[in-house]
Amino acid sequence: MMLVIFLSGVFSLGLAAPWAFCYRERWVARHTYIEGRQLHFVGKSFDLWLFLLKWTLFSVLTLGLYSFVVPIRFQQWRIKNTYVYGYWDEYYATE
Repeated sequence: MMLVIFLSGVFSLGLAAPWAFCYRERWVARHTYIEGRQLHFVGKSFDLWLFLLKWTLFSVLTLGLYSFVVPIRFQQWRIKNTYVYGYWDEYYATE
C-alpha cells in the first residue's frame, strides 16, 4: 500500500497526494476498531485537493503566516471525515 502511495505521488508530481492520503486513511479506518466498532473514513480526495489549494492561496496571501494553521486545519478535516460505525444510531435512539 505504501509503495502505491509513494509511486502515485512521484509520478503525478504531487497532484495525487490527496487521493493517496484518502486511500491510506480508508485503509487505516478499515483496520481500526474502537470498543468493538469499526472506524469509517468518508473524506473525498477532490474536497481535500480544494482545501489544499485554498490553504496554499491563503499562505501566499499572508506571506506564509497561514502555513502555521494548515496542519491544524488538515487534522480537523481528517477527524471531521472519520466516523465510528453505530455510534450515531445509539445516540439518536436515546433522545
